[in-house]
Amino acid sequence: MISAFNRLASELKNYLSPTTKTAPAMIGEKVQFADVQRRLTIYLRALWECEFAIKQAEIDDLGNWVGRPFIEYSVINLPQSYYDFALDGIQHVTGMEIYRAAAAHAAAHLMHRKIQLSEHSLNKWQIATISVIEDARVETLSIRRFPGLKHLWAAQHIANPQDNKTAGDYLNRLARSLLDEGFQDDDLWVKQGRELFNSAEDLTDEQISRSIGLILADTFLEKQIQFDVQSYKQSALYHDDNRYLWKSQKAPLEIINPYLRSHAAVGIEESEKYTKERPNQKLELAKGLKSVSETYFYPEWNYRTRTEDQSWVTLREKLPVPGDIKIAEKIIAENKHLIARMKTLLRAIRDGAPYRIRKLEEGDELDINAAIRARVNIRLGEQPDSRVMIRSVQKTRDISVLLLLDISRSMNNKIREHEHTALELAQQSSILFAEAISSVGDPFAIHGFCSDSRHFVEYFCLKDFDQPYDDVSKTRISGIAGHHGTRMGAAIRHATHYLNNQNSGKKLLLMITDGEPADTDTTDRTYLRNDAKKSVEDARRNGIQTYCISLDREADRYVSRIFGAKNYQVVDHVKCLPEKVLLIYAGLAR
Repeated sequence: MISAFNRLASELKNYLSPTTKTAPAMIGEKVQFADVQRRLTIYLRALWECEFAIKQAEIDDLGNWVGRPFIEYSVINLPQSYYDFALDGIQHVTGMEIYRAAAAHAAAHLMHRKIQLSEHSLNKWQIATISVIEDARVETLSIRRFPGLKHLWAAQHIANPQDNKTAGDYLNRLARSLLDEGFQDDDLWVKQGRELFNSAEDLTDEQISRSIGLILADTFLEKQIQFDVQSYKQSALYHDDNRYLWKSQKAPLEIINPYLRSHAAVGIEESEKYTKERPNQKLELAKGLKSVSETYFYPEWNYRTRTEDQSWVTLREKLPVPGDIKIAEKIIAENKHLIARMKTLLRAIRDGAPYRIRKLEEGDELDINAAIRARVNIRLGEQPDSRVMIRSVQKTRDISVLLLLDISRSMNNKIREHEHTALELAQQSSILFAEAISSVGDPFAIHGFCSDSRHFVEYFCLKDFDQPYDDVSKTRISGIAGHHGTRMGAAIRHATHYLNNQNSGKKLLLMITDGEPADTDTTDRTYLRNDAKKSVEDARRNGIQTYCISLDREADRYVSRIFGAKNYQVVDHVKCLPEKVLLIYAGLAR
C-alpha cells in the first residue's frame, strides 16, 4: 500500500513538473463554474442568437464521474472548475478562456450536427479518428462566421511533433494541425489528414468526417502503433468527450436537439397514425406544437442546511405523445349530464347578480331615495346632492387556472377496490374540466409531470393558456402515460412560471396526485416534502393559490404540511373525482 502511494506521488510530481513534456502547464488560480455560468450563457446567446442550456456536472446520467465537458440531451455540461495555466512559461490561458472555449466548441456541435453518426461496424480507433475530424469540421464552420474563435481554440492545443509514443499523441497532433495552419508537423500521416481536410469541397456535408476519418484510420495502421482507448486523453482541455456525435445516447438526436430541428416536425411524425385517420389534423398539430422545447434549471430547498441549492434541478419540457382521440370522445359521451350540470353552475358563477353603484350624476336609473333627500334639501334651502342616479354593473371574472397532473409510474396502479387506475381518473378529470371551463371562457392550462432524479424532471404541456381547446389538446390528454417518480417541488415552480406570465387578477394552481413527493435519487421523503412546501410558499408569494386533490388515503399525514390545512382534499370515493375537481374549482373561483 505504501509503495503504491509513493509511486503515485512520484508520478504526480513528474506530471506537474514544468520540465516534463507531458505537463499541461504551470497551474494558477482556480475559476469556478458558478461564477461564470451567467457570462457563458450571455456569450453563447450573443454568438448564435439563440438560447443554450449550460450546467455544471460531475456525473453523467449513468452516474459515472466525468472530468471533461460533455453534451447530453442537448445540455452543455461543464466541469466544476478550471485552473489558469501557462504553457512553457510564456503562453498564459485563463480558466475563463477554457470555459469560453469549451462552451463555444459544444455550441458548434449543436449548431452544425443535425444527425448522429452510427457506430455500427466501427472499431474504437475509427470512432476516435472520425471524432477528431468532426471536431475540426464544426470548428472550421464556426470560425468562418466568427474568426476570433480560432485564436481562442488554437491557443489551448499543446500537442507537439515530439509526442509520438501512442496513437492518442498522433490524434492530438492531427487535431492541432487541422485548426492551426501555422503548426508545423512533418509526419506523413498528419500531413495526409490536413490535405484531405483542406481539399474537402463542402464541410457542411455531415458525412465528410466519416469519409476522411476512415481513410486516416486505415493508413495509420502502417505505423503499427496500438490504440489504447483507456489511456487516450485529448490534450485540448476544452474538447468534449464526443458522446454527442454517436447513437449510443438514450434518445435520438433528431428529437432531443432543440436548436436544429423543430419539435413540430417531430410531433407530426409521432402523430402519423392519428393523422392517417384524420388527415386534416396534420396542419393543426403543427400549429399547436412549440418549435423549441426548452430546458430549465430550478433551485431546491434543503431543509437540513436551511438553504436553496441553486440550479439544482434540471427540468425539460417534453413533447406530449398524442393518443387516440376516441378515448376523449368516449369520456365526453359518457358524462354529458355531468358536463351540462357543471357548465350551468360555472355560468351562474360567471354571470353572478349585477351590483349597483349609487351616488352618480349620470347613470341608468333614478335613485328614488336620493332624489327625495335632494328635494327635501331644496325645500329647506340647503344645497342638494346632485348625485341621484344609479348604474348597474355586471361582475366580471378575472381568473387563470392551471391543472397540474402527477403522471408518475404509481398513477398506473388501480385504485383499491376500483377498476380504474389513478391515471385514467386524472385523464377523465382533465377532459371534463376542459369541457366545462372552455364554456365560460376562463383562461386555463393542463400540464403533467414526472421525474427520474433531479437531473431529469419531465414536464408536458398538454394544453397551454395560449392554445385552443380542440382535438389536438384532446389527443394529448388521451396519450398521457405514467412514468418515473414525483418531484413535486420542481413541477410547482415551473407551473408558477407559467401562471406568472398571466395577467389575471386571480391565479389558481390545482394539482391531482396519488401520493407524496418521491424520486429515484433520494430516500429521504422529508427532504422532498419540505421542498414541495417551499415551492408552494413561493407560489403564494407570487399571488398564486395552490390546491391539492389527492387520491392517497394516507395523504392526511403529509399533504396539509405541504399545501396548508385548507388547501387540499383527499378524495375517498374516487369515482367522484371528475365532479370533485369541478366543484372545487367552482368554489375557489368565486
